Amino acid sequence: MAREPKLSTAYPGVRYREHPTRKHGIKPDRYFFIRYKLKGKDKEEGVGWASAGMTAEKANKILAEIRENILKGIGPQTLEEQREQGEVKRREEAKAFEAQQRRYIPFGVFFDNEYMPAAELRKKARSIESEKGLYKKWIKPVLEEVSLPDIGIIHLERVMQDMTKKGMSPASIKYALAVISQVWNYARDRGLVEKESPTRQIKKPKIDNKRVRFLSEEEAEHLLTALWDRSPDVHDMTMLGLFCGARAREIFGLQWGDVDLEAGTVFLRKTKTNTSRHLHLTKEVREIFERRYEAQRRNELIFPTPKGAEKDRMSKTFDRTVAELGLNEGVTDARQKVVFHTTRHTFASWLVQRGVPLYTVAKLTGHSELRMTERYAHLAPDGVKEAAMLLEGAFDNTSHNKRRDV
Repeated sequence: MAREPKLSTAYPGVRYREHPTRKHGIKPDRYFFIRYKLKGKDKEEGVGWASAGMTAEKANKILAEIRENILKGIGPQTLEEQREQGEVKRREEAKAFEAQQRRYIPFGVFFDNEYMPAAELRKKARSIESEKGLYKKWIKPVLEEVSLPDIGIIHLERVMQDMTKKGMSPASIKYALAVISQVWNYARDRGLVEKESPTRQIKKPKIDNKRVRFLSEEEAEHLLTALWDRSPDVHDMTMLGLFCGARAREIFGLQWGDVDLEAGTVFLRKTKTNTSRHLHLTKEVREIFERRYEAQRRNELIFPTPKGAEKDRMSKTFDRTVAELGLNEGVTDARQKVVFHTTRHTFASWLVQRGVPLYTVAKLTGHSELRMTERYAHLAPDGVKEAAMLLEGAFDNTSHNKRRDV
């Protein structure tokens, strides 16, 4: 079947063909073409239907733009190139619009859909649990629907005020602000925000988490006896806290290759301050390693989980035993409550009570600064006062003293 012929318009180089059946108004629908020379050759391209809004005048404008570009050697020189560039421009505009919209994603949506899935891949389960808890109870009510760039000091102050009113500790408030800061930094790394986290502009609550509670020898003995009946593992780890001042995470990372029973030491590779140190074994602690040793390999953990992995938290058996013994009964101040870290505090306290110099205690506990050990100074025996009083009367028989009496 022969196609309908192309008909001329009032514009040179613009023609059209009529559809044999389809109408546009009362006239047949028309499809317009433009014709021009490119590199000495005739080129014809279709520009569109009248029913889609094309007219001879519009087609002529398109033709004029292409001819001018060909003449100047710039821009799109065919309708196909023009359309391709237009499509690229539309895609870029759409991408820019999407990026702009994404910048204003609500904090809650970003936390649930982007931050938390990424955090679950790199953080321990305990940290994830804590962050989700802080978000759900304190952060979400304030920031859930606030877009990231709109978060300001006023929002952070409200989070702090809500937590303070409910009696949350300064440490918990600081932790909540740290979660907000981590979410913000994750968003900034993805280009959603540019400025520093607003948490850097707010005055954070001061934390006084220095523990002042330590166990008496009688309390420690009762605790160890009860733990032995419930869990020899927890009993042994508690002994390392009480008699060596080891932190829980230091104990969790111990391997059999770290133990030197001949020298009476245990080498700590994993410490809070990233500086290694040795634990010195009393006979009570030495007996623990002798009892537990069954020809394990050097790289095997001494206190592994049932699956052989490194622990990430102390067994709840410790807390339950402390509760059963009533060691925290009636105690409301967190610093006065007995937790596993109390065993390390007890180690340092007992040493100072026995006259061990603070500098030596700092070395044994692995404190990075002596000021951290100075909290135990008040426990020093009266011998410290007696030493200071040795200077009393030094000027009794001197000319200075005689002049003063005149």
